[in-house]
Amino acid sequence: MTAHRDWSELEHAYGTAEDTPGFIEALRGADWESALQNLHASILHQGTIYNATLPAVPRIVDVALDPAAPGRQGALWFVVAYAESIAQGYSESSHYLPEDTDMDDFDESARAALSDATRRLAPLLDDADDEVRASIYQLTSYLVDEPVAEEVMPLVRAKFDNESGAAASLIESLVRHDLFTEADFEVVLERGDDAITFAAAWSAIAEGMDLPDAIDHVVRLWLAQADGYPGSGASLEILANHAGPRAVPVLQALADSIETDALADAWVEVALASRSSVDAALDGLLALTPRTVGVVTALAQVLPAVPERAAELCDAVFELADSDDPTLRAVVATTLFSARDARWAAPAKTVTVHPAEPTVSRRKARMSFAYALTGFGPQRPDLLWAEADLFELAVAALWSWRSGAWVEVLGVLPLTQETVRAVLPFAAELPAQVGKLLAHAAVAGLAVPPVDSDDAWMITAGALADPDADLDTAFRRAWEANGGDDRASSDLIDVWSTRPSPALLETCLRLLDGTALTSFPGQFAQLAAARAIDDPARTWPTIRAVLDEAGNPLPTAIAVALALGEHRAEVVALLEDISTTGRLTWSGRDHLAVVVAVDTLVDLGEIAPGAAVERVTEALFDSIDEHSAGRVAPEVGLVLGRVLAAHPDLREQVREQLSDILDDDHRLPTASDTIAEDVEITTALRAGLGG
Repeated sequence: MTAHRDWSELEHAYGTAEDTPGFIEALRGADWESALQNLHASILHQGTIYNATLPAVPRIVDVALDPAAPGRQGALWFVVAYAESIAQGYSESSHYLPEDTDMDDFDESARAALSDATRRLAPLLDDADDEVRASIYQLTSYLVDEPVAEEVMPLVRAKFDNESGAAASLIESLVRHDLFTEADFEVVLERGDDAITFAAAWSAIAEGMDLPDAIDHVVRLWLAQADGYPGSGASLEILANHAGPRAVPVLQALADSIETDALADAWVEVALASRSSVDAALDGLLALTPRTVGVVTALAQVLPAVPERAAELCDAVFELADSDDPTLRAVVATTLFSARDARWAAPAKTVTVHPAEPTVSRRKARMSFAYALTGFGPQRPDLLWAEADLFELAVAALWSWRSGAWVEVLGVLPLTQETVRAVLPFAAELPAQVGKLLAHAAVAGLAVPPVDSDDAWMITAGALADPDADLDTAFRRAWEANGGDDRASSDLIDVWSTRPSPALLETCLRLLDGTALTSFPGQFAQLAAARAIDDPARTWPTIRAVLDEAGNPLPTAIAVALALGEHRAEVVALLEDISTTGRLTWSGRDHLAVVVAVDTLVDLGEIAPGAAVERVTEALFDSIDEHSAGRVAPEVGLVLGRVLAAHPDLREQVREQLSDILDDDHRLPTASDTIAEDVEITTALRAGLGG
């Protein structure tokens, strides 16, 4: 595979890879840093390994072996990053690879490329440049469990006695390969080089090696040595990520020496790395002073894993409700709201007196106060428990910030005439959001005054509220204002179906052309059109096409298809095929579609219980490997709950299958990389098992 040189047939993150050879050659020029950025962005984007990555690696190694190349060091950094991706399992993922890729062959080829690169670069262990040698040591640190390590690690080990300029990277590699001993540590201590002592002790804690006084050495040397550690520095967050519970005594000892927010981030990493360490992490966070935005944000991230200590945590957070910092008050409010603590409302309402809406951090994402508080889309939780306070807050927020997100909040609360009065003043500024709310209010029978606007939803609201409206003309205006068939909207079709007109039916028939549109919104619109047309012979071919595509519209497609009745056998056959052979999306296999299909087959009595369990658990484990279990596990839990309730004899077998997920101390890798998602996954699976 690495001999392939027709780059137009290879792909990377942005399409075909004809530009890759040019980027590699540019590493030999003055603008090599830009070329390196392009290579990382295209053929190793966020660690992903593409079919264009493999033939690029030996060419990049050519640059790394050329002392005259200005980008020689950059080439080495790229190979190290490639090795890290292999170590993290990216070569085993079918994401972004052609559908016909043999994954066993691809993984083998990717590892062979790494082995070949390692052998070719091994002579650089003797290079005069400290940074070059450090890069080779870093490369070898990612070769644990790779066969080539047996060839190269004796060479690395042989460098221990004489290495000085790159000793930190050397020792980290030796520790990871279990080639560093207590006697070696004594030698390091005798040398008296604090940087090397720190590196050895840090690596030992991170990798779980029991070295005498390693924690004391790390704590003693942290302030002087951490920032200079190879790579991006030895931050507490990185140590906690690697060491998990082993980092607890380090964090405790540094509590009075390190910036509070850095400690808060590190405590979250401890709780994220180790389920059993969440109480220690919470204790560490509660002990931090002052309680900054970062500390409260960290407490919010830990909260889902400690429901039994929610009151204690919320009491500590509420002490900050009178802060002068609107962002801190917003974080306090969102944290209390997530715990359903009624005290959330007071700090939330005071935030609205400020001219700008705060943003709130949630792990790696930042979002507006509205979305941080109430969620959005399918992830939005039940809000009715706080209905009155949310209504008051949303109206105040609208007057202060004119944000459509707050209209959306009002839209998911029960619609009343008061809601209509509250949003009308913002119709001109926020026509799409206000118009959509008013349209649903009109459908609900509320009085909606006419508003002059060219917005699709405003046109819709006015027409649906007017018993004498020319519905044909109004629908055509609204449909074109929304973008026509190219932006077909299921929401518009559903709302207009409450007062159908010839123009609506004509549009629906155009969408029902027997094929599935490319986009999920388009497919949802086709399903809405099928609901609006009472003609199974005309609607079924399109419904079937959408059903066969699976993806996000699958549950809706199943409901629409089964409502027809006469096509039950064909629906069952399609679902059987989806649940066994699966479907592919742009990012890989659609594991959720497998589970949704099995769920329906269980409901229809068309699958054996053992087969149902086998298929959903396989989909679950595959989704974990691809960090998508957060979407899949809740549905798996529902299927298991139904199957095991009817067939309790299968419960112990399934419990044993899931024990590695539920009983392991490590949290599951997820798309959001949050404690909350791990808790949601395990909670759903335990519920499916019956406790």
